[in-house]
Amino acid sequence: MRQFVFLLFVGLSACPDLSGQIVVDGMHTCYDGREGTFLVTLPDQQWGKDWQAWVALDDHTAWWDVQVNNQPVDTLVTFEGVTPGKTYPVTAMSGDCLVSAQLEFTSLPILHLQGEFGNEKSLGAITLQVPGDGEQQLLAEVKWRGYTTNQPDKHKRNYKLSFVDKKGKKNDLQFFGLRRDNSWVLDAGQTDLFRMRNLIASKLWDDFATKPYYADKEEDVHTSSRGEIVEMFLNDHYEGIYNLCEPVDRKQMQLKKFDGDTGEIHGGLWKSEGWEDTSFWTLTTEYDNREPRWADFQLVYPEIDDLCPSDYSTLYNAIDFVVNCEDEEFYAQIAEYIDVPVFIDYYIFVNLLNAIDLVGKNIFWAVYDKQSDKRLTMAMWDLDTTVGQNYNDMPPHPETVAYDNFPMLPTKIGWQLMCLNPDNYNQKVRDRYFSLREDIFSADSLVSRYRSYYEKLKHCGADKREERRWSGDSDIAGLTLDFEQEMAYIEEWLRLRLDVLDEFFTNPRTAVKGIRMFPGMDDVLYTPMGQRVNGTYKGLVVSKGGRKYIRR
Repeated sequence: MRQFVFLLFVGLSACPDLSGQIVVDGMHTCYDGREGTFLVTLPDQQWGKDWQAWVALDDHTAWWDVQVNNQPVDTLVTFEGVTPGKTYPVTAMSGDCLVSAQLEFTSLPILHLQGEFGNEKSLGAITLQVPGDGEQQLLAEVKWRGYTTNQPDKHKRNYKLSFVDKKGKKNDLQFFGLRRDNSWVLDAGQTDLFRMRNLIASKLWDDFATKPYYADKEEDVHTSSRGEIVEMFLNDHYEGIYNLCEPVDRKQMQLKKFDGDTGEIHGGLWKSEGWEDTSFWTLTTEYDNREPRWADFQLVYPEIDDLCPSDYSTLYNAIDFVVNCEDEEFYAQIAEYIDVPVFIDYYIFVNLLNAIDLVGKNIFWAVYDKQSDKRLTMAMWDLDTTVGQNYNDMPPHPETVAYDNFPMLPTKIGWQLMCLNPDNYNQKVRDRYFSLREDIFSADSLVSRYRSYYEKLKHCGADKREERRWSGDSDIAGLTLDFEQEMAYIEEWLRLRLDVLDEFFTNPRTAVKGIRMFPGMDDVLYTPMGQRVNGTYKGLVVSKGGRKYIRR
């Protein structure tokens, strides 16, 4: 049996609570005050075996008669048959009080975040432990991330982490073999009943999507966020599984930097956060290069804080072209404005996963170097609402996200490409889809992606810890989390969805059949992703009966 050194730090606390931390081979493990449990991270090869380690008390503790797994400290302690969910008792005397807790194991990395956080940045202490790789004690400027995820009835928050050193300067770090940078995101999967849809869909996109038009110049370009699962603690309370992931930014997309000497702008990046002008159906307002937002776009690069004024012109001109050009102009020139091969993959991807929150919204539009090429390419973000997951969980799986929900036409770009068919676009879509179906989009391949992550949680008991922590919470409409049940739902959804798409992509133009210009006065209208719209909405809408219209 492999031996590690355990050091049990037990600080004074009010009886009968047990507080403190366990250090495993130099790693300070975390304590969950809700369940009275220490969580210890352990490499996979130790699972299913007895495990022996030296356990000792901190010199400054006032506790006595401490036992771990019914064995005294300062001796080799044996943990019999380490398996998921199995716990081992920890007891001690503090004065005349008997205090007790339990110790449990995981094979996932553990991240402990300490501090008080909100919408503004504040300094936090972070301990990150990776099984077999030791521990890092870190500092970061931390704030809540997102908008709807920060409403008063929301609890499992997303966090933006900006790592700094002890002097407060930027500290670039690398985790899990991903990029080296100071900027990272803790994604909670707040309303996702599987918690991992965003992580899995982002990796799927990164694995199959056509690289941007400039990839021959930038080999490290990624057009999605990559990450890994961790178990997260916040101030001695277990918060469940999170995705510690990269943000989508200039570095992720390898856009050319602006010239700091001349102020000349090259690369540009903008994120769509709503539906005003982001679907390329309308152009409602003029931009101001001194503002961090225009319409429903957030300026990502160059940021106003770094370069003011910045520059929206490349994005604006592309929308202006799509909104106002004649059909002949669109047919001849769209490839000068949009990275069409990437758009083809986006169109297929949105329909494959029924990504209802990725139609206009949650897209990063980027230009590599506006001085030499005005084409916009795309990156994906926020893919929780995929594979049968809705914006909220009341009810958990409504008809609007069912496997047979009609295929979507994302943005006016997609509609016109399909209708006008420049450069044989429709045949390229068919060929690309059915080529992907032979391998990465096969039913078994897609299902295995989701199942492998589920098995990763199940292997170390993280699925049950997440279920206990968040079942019944208002984040998920008071429902009970059940990973096994949700995995079964995802598998059935994917297999049935592929049958629908095989038929659809045989003739993708069927989605625009029957479009009219003006709806009736009494029609209840929805966007292609199923959101009800008011009378001022412009663009492609669908009536309750399924008829499609263009509203201008």
